[in-house]
Amino acid sequence: MANTQVYVNDIPVEIKGGSTVLQACEKVGVEIPRFCYHERLLIAGNCRMCLVEIGGAPKPVASCAMPVGPNMRVYTDTPLVKKAREAVMEFLLINHPLDCPICDQGGECDLQDQSMVFGSDSSRMYDPKRSTEDKNCGPLVKTIMTRCIHCTRCVRFSSEIAGEGILGTTGRGKDTEIVRV
Repeated sequence: MANTQVYVNDIPVEIKGGSTVLQACEKVGVEIPRFCYHERLLIAGNCRMCLVEIGGAPKPVASCAMPVGPNMRVYTDTPLVKKAREAVMEFLLINHPLDCPICDQGGECDLQDQSMVFGSDSSRMYDPKRSTEDKNCGPLVKTIMTRCIHCTRCVRFSSEIAGEGILGTTGRGKDTEIVRV
């Protein structure tokens, strides 16, 4: 495909047609937060942390799933984008235990890092957190289900990389669960 020129925060970038907005942002050095995106997996676009504003679009779009268009204008740090990312982070943390001081990740956690940068300092959620048991997903995928934010990377890894479609999801919203199929 031919190259396409897009503008990321008014910085022009030439990128291969068919690339995503996320890839265009990375090309100019603009860091976009994400959980579900991985360059070796098919695009899911379900975590919504990679929201950006596109000139002329009525609401933020997932940059990992949006292909670039000619002369597209992408904005990554507008008040609308910041508010959207904060709301997404709050939603992702609804059932997360937030036990960072005793977490076995020991400061090596993308969720902790991104919640500090893109999250709010308070939550509106006071309901009890959902408790789930760990699942045995085989030797290739280790799970700690109380910390799962349903990015589905494990589901996509098991089917696309390992070639074993043994994981899937059931339910929606707060009832979403990773299951062995």
